[in-house]
Amino acid sequence: MTLLSSFNEDRPVTYFRGYPIYYATILTITYAIGILATFIAKASGSLEWLISWLAFEPTRSILGGRIWQIITYTLIDSPSFFTVIGLLFLYVSAVEVERYIGKARFLTLYGIMILIPVVTLSFLLFAVDYRVTYFGQRGIAIGFFIAFCTLYPGIQWGGFFTAKWVAIVSLIVASLADLSSAAWVPLAELWMTSAFSFGYIRFLQRGGELPSFWLTKSLRRRPKLRVVPRPRSRPPPAEVKENPTIEIDPLLDKISKQGLESLTLEERNALEQAREKLIEKDKKRE
Repeated sequence: MTLLSSFNEDRPVTYFRGYPIYYATILTITYAIGILATFIAKASGSLEWLISWLAFEPTRSILGGRIWQIITYTLIDSPSFFTVIGLLFLYVSAVEVERYIGKARFLTLYGIMILIPVVTLSFLLFAVDYRVTYFGQRGIAIGFFIAFCTLYPGIQWGGFFTAKWVAIVSLIVASLADLSSAAWVPLAELWMTSAFSFGYIRFLQRGGELPSFWLTKSLRRRPKLRVVPRPRSRPPPAEVKENPTIEIDPLLDKISKQGLESLTLEERNALEQAREKLIEKDKKRE
């Protein structure tokens, strides 16, 4: 499996009281705020106003100049039991996906999943004059869940079902629900998002890489190294010897939970050796 992320991409965006904050964490918090705002708007009778300002509708959003609706349509979602469960699945799945594929690939996956309904509805408008107001975050949650199950198809849920079969059953149930209510657009969006999410992870696992845009390039930019004079009072550093017995994944987990300063000298040396190997592989690819 060739899917590897650099050490810099695997790290959280920041920490809050020692707890790692990923882009997936920020995304989940934002969606939770959106659900709360939808509840308040519905209770106060201003839901139509909220939909008119945040939901996506091709004529209004693109031709009318409200470009922000291309992104904000995912913020509107009525609170319910399934919405809360979906938010929980979104957080667990998205964090694991981001930690595995890195920040830049994670944002690429998220950005394209957002654009799938936008492009589809815009095409239907200009092709057959089909108009619909679209909002909700179901597609995003399912897309990240499919990506997670593609990365870890053998992981077991409840000791019975593997993630692969949970994903298949979830898709069938969601499809039957859309078919029973003749929701053709959500059904098409469900399968296109799921197919892209699955295909993108498989594409990365086979060594593929989509063209980088300005944001992903900035995330992949390696930090600049600065040479500083060695203090005379310190003894010369001990010779670094490669230690093949130390595994890298537990070290990354330790960093995400306790911070980089929690590593011992031996663990830091092992991590640095792994980072240098990844840099050499990246240079060979280029």
